[in-house]
Amino acid sequence: MTTAPLHVRAAFFVFAAEKNTLGRAYALWLAAEELGWETRFVAPRIDDPWSPLVGEHGFVARLTADGDQAAAWADVLVALKPWPGALDVALRLGRVYDKPVAVDVDDPDWENEYGWSAARQALTFATLTCSGRRPLGAYRLRYTASRLERVLVSNPALQRWYRRGVVVPHARPARPPGRPHSATGTDIEVAFVGTVAEHKGVEVLREAAKAAGDVRLVLTAEAPPDARPNERWIGRTTLEEGLAVIDRCDVVAVPSQPWVYGAGQLPVKLIDAMIAGRAVVASDLGPARWALAGTGLLVPPGDAVALGDALKRLRSSSLRSELGQAARLRALQRFTPAAVAHDLAAGLGFGDPLEAS
Repeated sequence: MTTAPLHVRAAFFVFAAEKNTLGRAYALWLAAEELGWETRFVAPRIDDPWSPLVGEHGFVARLTADGDQAAAWADVLVALKPWPGALDVALRLGRVYDKPVAVDVDDPDWENEYGWSAARQALTFATLTCSGRRPLGAYRLRYTASRLERVLVSNPALQRWYRRGVVVPHARPARPPGRPHSATGTDIEVAFVGTVAEHKGVEVLREAAKAAGDVRLVLTAEAPPDARPNERWIGRTTLEEGLAVIDRCDVVAVPSQPWVYGAGQLPVKLIDAMIAGRAVVASDLGPARWALAGTGLLVPPGDAVALGDALKRLRSSSLRSELGQAARLRALQRFTPAAVAHDLAAGLGFGDPLEAS
């Protein structure tokens, strides 16, 4: 177990426990547990936590709606996202109880909503103001986040916008690899695991699988009206069910689009796939390129032809095995709680940061 330089009590603030931001909270909890820290996770409502985590009882037991009590108890307050309901609450309670405040940024949510450049942000501000909305509070939070001494980011691409950020990747427990890559023939199963959203590139993947031929898709969402015979839509899954899908499949696809989210988001299912020793094909974007570090196939984002060609290459069980073994080794070295724990301690001011690798 990684040893923390101090015994720390950390209170994490999320704007909504029923949203997928709780997934990032879970990843940070794993690293904090490795350090032997005590943790509490504060949300306005805790009766309906994000469904993929309902079976993670050790984590769910740390949820509380009492922010004042958590802030008085904690050594450091951590807001998950520079977002109303998280950072503003942590800042207020930090002043009340004289506690240091940090912010964790796992996705470019704010930049996607308000703009990724100063010019775009100014235009959005003017547009929202003229339409009767009041964006000043959100802009103040973002400015405050940029001035905090303690900033965590989930991957190096986010340091484009949060230059003080210490990279604290999503932590995932080490577990046995999935089934061996010994299948012969051309009939491979490609999995997309996670929430289906526009920036995830699912439609590109569907076209690529259709063009590649002999490729079966399994996707964790409800079937659309135009579902095809080669597609199996299994609905939303729990964390355990999603891992089972990954363990059984031949290839995991992460075909993110090159928009603001795709450019700054590190999908946690990519790390799950790597730990399972799956062959991964992903869009050639900064977060995936950094995480894979040469252990997967990268294709131009949005290019169904290139993605289809990559899927054809991955009919080779020897290539899938080679990539899967390399990806698993990379993940065990970089993305387990033991590997991430030092980054978390350093980012919150309880150690020296390591260079992102």
